Amino acid sequence: LINLKILNVYSNPIESLTPITGLSNLEHITLIGDGISDISPLAGFIKLRHFLSWGNPIADLSPLAGLTQLEFLDICGSEASDISPLAKLTGLKELYLVQNRISDVSPLSGLTSLTRLSLGENNISNVSPLAGLTNLKWLGLHRNSISDFSPLAVLLETTTISRAFNPGAPTGGPKIEGPWLWVTVPGERLDDNTDLLAEASAGTITEQQVATDGVIQGKSVGKNLWTHGKIAPSGSDKNIALMLDEIGSEANTDNTNRIIYGSVILDSPDEQDTNLFFGCGGRVKIWLNGELIYQSLVWRSRGQVWDYLNFLPVTLTQGANVLLVAIDKGAGWWSAFFGFEEGSEYTVSTVSTKARVGYALSRSAIHVDDTFTLDLNAEEVTNLAGWQFDIAFDPTTLEAVEVNEGDFLKAEDGTTFFQGGTIDNTTGKITGLSAARISESGVSGTGTLLSVTFMAKADGETQVILENFELGAISGDALPSAPPEIIITVGGLPPWDVNQDGRVSVLDLILVAKDLGADTPTNLRTDVNRDGTINIQDLILVAQHLGESTDAAAPSAIAINDLDLLDPAMIQAWITQAQIEDDGSIAFRQGIANLERLLALFIPEETALLHNYPNPFNPETWIPYQLAEPAEVTLTIHSVNGTVVRTLALGQQPAGIYQTRTRAAYWDGKNEVGESVASGIYFYTLSTESTRDSVTAGDFNATRKMLIRK
Repeated sequence: LINLKILNVYSNPIESLTPITGLSNLEHITLIGDGISDISPLAGFIKLRHFLSWGNPIADLSPLAGLTQLEFLDICGSEASDISPLAKLTGLKELYLVQNRISDVSPLSGLTSLTRLSLGENNISNVSPLAGLTNLKWLGLHRNSISDFSPLAVLLETTTISRAFNPGAPTGGPKIEGPWLWVTVPGERLDDNTDLLAEASAGTITEQQVATDGVIQGKSVGKNLWTHGKIAPSGSDKNIALMLDEIGSEANTDNTNRIIYGSVILDSPDEQDTNLFFGCGGRVKIWLNGELIYQSLVWRSRGQVWDYLNFLPVTLTQGANVLLVAIDKGAGWWSAFFGFEEGSEYTVSTVSTKARVGYALSRSAIHVDDTFTLDLNAEEVTNLAGWQFDIAFDPTTLEAVEVNEGDFLKAEDGTTFFQGGTIDNTTGKITGLSAARISESGVSGTGTLLSVTFMAKADGETQVILENFELGAISGDALPSAPPEIIITVGGLPPWDVNQDGRVSVLDLILVAKDLGADTPTNLRTDVNRDGTINIQDLILVAQHLGESTDAAAPSAIAINDLDLLDPAMIQAWITQAQIEDDGSIAFRQGIANLERLLALFIPEETALLHNYPNPFNPETWIPYQLAEPAEVTLTIHSVNGTVVRTLALGQQPAGIYQTRTRAAYWDGKNEVGESVASGIYFYTLSTESTRDSVTAGDFNATRKMLIRK
């Protein structure tokens, strides 16, 4: 056995390693639950690269001091307190010392190659020696005696730090047992690029949709269905697997290559700044109200998790909050725990989707003394039977004129009991607003709940707030929902007129597109919805209002000026991204429709060669053309006797119109060797080879005449 390289011993009545003293070629040793306390026989194993011990009462680590080839060291559930023998093991990349008796971590300060370090469940209070370990991706410090984490601030941007259950950390509250809605999908592992819900459902459901609005029980994702299930709050390191057993999911029969998504809606009585607590045995992604707030895409080698490991600050909005998680099964335990800081107030909703309420203004530009209407609209709701809220506004900027019930609850010949509330323009309040459907069935879909007419009194940006907001289902249950954020600008131009020129045009689209994803925008107005992020939602808001003008008499049409600043590929990319993130709202529907109308302006019905300009010319000219299909384009210029003067290989071109000087073919009046050609008549021929789905779709050839006059 002297050439043995790998030795694994699991739960055997072995108390001594003396018999393996001569196996000095060992590179990999695993000892789990074997009662071994003395590891001195390992002192000569200079080739050892991987050592794992779980549940052995090892106290003395000095035999490891000379094993400088070690890259992976895992000694958990032992009795070690002095880790100074590890100080010179600078080749270590992963070190796990959970459940020991460690208080002094200064010997680890020089182990700068470490990428993963787990020191949970020890007696550590001072973490400053770890501040220089800048290559760390994971640092486990849960269940210690740490009051001050500030020395680790330098690591926070690049390192996931598990801090729960320390004096310097907030206390986690009850676990969210559910019921959650769960679905499993095929997947080898979570990553930051792949939407596995969209992949499994062929695009019919996306992570963004579920993270924003929740999901309905029984909705399919590929072969699987979203199903209700509760997860145990304690006592198990595989609560996800046990939950799947209980609901009879076949997903648990596969040992690997499975991802599970869980969605739950939490009703909060007020807006709360709190902390989300979580603990997962594998890779995990977490969304709250449509925003990806956390992801850890590296597998924890010690995958057993029984409780919270970490926390991060979040805000629960008043009303419905959608929490979506994705958990990687990997090859080991399947466990996860989620909850909020102790004292947070919320209830787990019995309804699994979030009802959306949006708004629309009757005027795109509002000026002082203008009267306008604010429509509050239900958007794609299910079984709505009633609503109630109060309205607060700034009485120095707006004056409420009248309130009218919308027709949505009256659909299908229904009747309602409507209370129009009381307007108080001194305090800026409309109180006591409500409507209830008098029928055995609710209404579903999109429509207007309430219309409020205001008069603008002063310039400025002002907010209209819906207070005591609640929607009710026909069952009598509250529908999870949240009031919209309503911002009205008086006197200025609307936010989607990004360049403030009085019209919403492609120029505004271009300004937003330039700043997409930018941390520091070139134009602060490109954050159209003012959410702090410049993304497709800002582009959609501009596209929704494309063609609008501050002049009420101006036609609502997409302007074609400045189209040479765009190209079809750019617009198609915007449409594709918008379709991926489409949340079903009116803004997205109108925005995508306008982008598709804009794209249509670029795609001609037929391929054609057009007249060059100027003509006659000296010494240069532009040759316009249009392509109905993507094509390989070549332009050949020849003399009256057929001699080729110049060939312009324009390459593969997308379908579109190439008429302006920035897009048309350009000829400088020179031949292939750079000599200026003589005055006279010349011919130019456009040749294309069009392809569709990698198959030749047809050729086009056309010739026109031009004149050089010097």
